[in-house]
Amino acid sequence: MSGAVYVLIVIGTIFAGQWTGNDILGKIIFSSVFFLIGIIGIYEYINNLAKKGIECNRPMTYIAGTTLYLSSVMILLATRNIFDTNGRALLYISVTLGILVPVIFLATLAIQLWRNDAEPFTVAGHTFLPSIWIMTPLALANTIQNIGSGIMIMLFIMIWVNDTFAYLGGMMLGRHKMWERHSPNKTWEGTISGALFCVATAILVGPHFYPHIHILGWAISGLICSVTGTLGDLVESMFKRYCGVKDSGNIMPGHGGVLDRFDSLLMAVPFVLLFITIILL
Repeated sequence: MSGAVYVLIVIGTIFAGQWTGNDILGKIIFSSVFFLIGIIGIYEYINNLAKKGIECNRPMTYIAGTTLYLSSVMILLATRNIFDTNGRALLYISVTLGILVPVIFLATLAIQLWRNDAEPFTVAGHTFLPSIWIMTPLALANTIQNIGSGIMIMLFIMIWVNDTFAYLGGMMLGRHKMWERHSPNKTWEGTISGALFCVATAILVGPHFYPHIHILGWAISGLICSVTGTLGDLVESMFKRYCGVKDSGNIMPGHGGVLDRFDSLLMAVPFVLLFITIILL
């Protein structure tokens, strides 16, 4: 049930603009939902670190992540209406917020001078990391959505197919462990199975959602998505083992937390966006 709700929320968020007939409203809904996902992800990150006895500067973690996300989204909206008064206002705000991001990072380091932390640079590092690992990919997802909602839904479909067939392939054929130290159940057979079905899905389904990308481009996108999505899953597994937890959270019964559900997406978004930007230029 929670998985079905998750899928409905994803589809509704991506196609909100088309279903409402209001492009701006759709972008606001998309950016708001992904921002909420990011905030919950930051909470899970901080909460799991605390279980290991590691602290970060909690207020600055949220402030840095929020500022980075809003600056990225606002500049995207501003560039669509650059000659409009509202567009110029958004551009000024986004540039200001963008400048604030390094200011906040450097201020966090300066604040450590007054805190009595035994590992000041570890605290600062854990304060910065959620902005890089969680908020930056979610902000870039807005750019993919801006290029085409068809690409965004395909990104989710490819990740779901990759995960599903990696699990099935590993269960039926798995013999050789892939990275036992971080994810003892992952096998090379399962990973290859997921990649093959991910590429096949990209070739067969991708052109229906976004025909402006050639079949070869979709095939490469599927391969990139499979490789980076698998790495994203492994990175999140490494984080959970580091913190000594089974799931990142319990917001989705039977599925874990936000980081459990979006780990592949967080790693895949920047690489897929880079590739489709190059081929669409």
